[in-house]
Amino acid sequence: MKEKIVEKSKVLGIVLIITFLISIPYLNFEDISAHDISYHTNRIIAISEELKNGQFPILIHSNLLDGFGYANPLFYPELFLYIPAILTVMGVNFLTSYKLFTIITTFFTLIFTYYSSNRIFKKKNISWIVTILYGTSFYRLTDIYTRGAIGEVLALVFLPLVLCGLYEIIFGENKNWWLICFGIFGLINSHILSFTMTVILILVICLLNIGRILKDKKRLITLIIAGVVSILLILGFVLPYLEQSNSDKFNVDEKIYSGTFVKSYAVSLQELINNQFNKGDFYKGIGTILLVLPIFILTNKSKENESIYMKQLFALGIITLFMTTSLFPWEKVCTKFEFITTIQFPYRLNIIITVLFSFVSGYTLCNIIENKTELNKLVYIVLILFTLNLLSTVNINADDYTLDTITTFAPVGNGEYKPYGMIDTDKKVHNISTQEEIEFSRNSTKLEFDYTNSKDEMIIHIPLAYYKGYVAYIESEDGTKTNLVLEEDPVTKNIIVKNDEILNGKVTVEYKMTVIQKIGYSITIVTLICLVSYIINDKVKIIKKK
Repeated sequence: MKEKIVEKSKVLGIVLIITFLISIPYLNFEDISAHDISYHTNRIIAISEELKNGQFPILIHSNLLDGFGYANPLFYPELFLYIPAILTVMGVNFLTSYKLFTIITTFFTLIFTYYSSNRIFKKKNISWIVTILYGTSFYRLTDIYTRGAIGEVLALVFLPLVLCGLYEIIFGENKNWWLICFGIFGLINSHILSFTMTVILILVICLLNIGRILKDKKRLITLIIAGVVSILLILGFVLPYLEQSNSDKFNVDEKIYSGTFVKSYAVSLQELINNQFNKGDFYKGIGTILLVLPIFILTNKSKENESIYMKQLFALGIITLFMTTSLFPWEKVCTKFEFITTIQFPYRLNIIITVLFSFVSGYTLCNIIENKTELNKLVYIVLILFTLNLLSTVNINADDYTLDTITTFAPVGNGEYKPYGMIDTDKKVHNISTQEEIEFSRNSTKLEFDYTNSKDEMIIHIPLAYYKGYVAYIESEDGTKTNLVLEEDPVTKNIIVKNDEILNGKVTVEYKMTVIQKIGYSITIVTLICLVSYIINDKVKIIKKK
């Protein structure tokens, strides 16, 4: 027992040291800058403000879209952004909250990678090398410091769990199958595109091993169970997302990228190598180490399970790497399968390549140096020194932002989830028939005003962007509530409230959870509780047997 505690303490200590080294650029109170940092910090600020206003769960960012309210949480997962948002609510400067959050993601990336690689290889040397390679990878560091792509940064935290969970089911002891479930749950709540690419990766790996899976009924059953549990876990985001997406047309539906556009961001073979060293273009490459080390897997003739798995990951990594280049027929593929254009930039595939090649590289490197302890230690030192050198080269401030710029520039990105054709200039509550302006009060997603009995037709314009989930009712002096018809204005895409009856009282327009949202969240929460209970119960049984 004491030995385990000591061992875990050592792992924790080393992880903290590596986290510190990787996070050096953010261990200060200086302003920061990156490609997408304005968008993501505004999401954090919006969540913190809604929490202060008592909105939970947060489904609408009422202060965004120039005050018309933006349903970003229903389209872009924000579960983990509650962490920096809560820190902000507690009084921490929002930029400091953002920095702390990236440091936290680094810590858990290292922890999950070490645990996952150790479950696969059962060798500390390999596990540490994989952890260092992955944690300090070019693409991950530039996601943090150059691109500010917090969605991908979060996705990188959970990818090792997916690889480990798959190995457990297909090649391993078939016990910790639930790792893939947590990995998928983390991905869907981090970055939809990374989740989609990972699902495709999972399906391909399963197809590569279909014979092995079908021969062993236990593995097949476990795979089915893991699949079902994973589906239930993602419904909390997927169901509300699908409901909202199908309720209206949004800017993202009209912004279809062409195959020519996608191909323009693919790299040539020369760029694939050169981009490892050019400032500002790091995100187009994966780093020289991860380009070279995986190749040595070809010299490995072992037929052990981990060797077979690594060779499969290597092959898939090579194919994916090829897809990031201009040699891949992006124009033809995108013309035939239009949905693929949502990837926008082929270099996004580097997120998959990075995790695959990190595991393969750690495995091949340790096979090359075998059990030479001193050489292993030297490798750790070289990798850490390489990280420090890399951090001195990475473009830490990719854009010339000031503190004010961060909060005002592109707060909703390109407005992808804005109702298509929306007009956001009419900020008054008024009767459309008479143009009579009505005074109103507003708190978060709730808007209220007094409506006086009138002979005029009740068709009231509400300065809120229409999203499914808004409701309206009028409450008379005696407390009687009458639901009002709430529709989307076909011209402005704002909310219209109307009723044929002549009513008098206080009108309230607010966002309420839909039935679909409640069902989705309930299923996910119950599934999560059941899965955690199962794991705890299973661990208790193992302890009792010992």
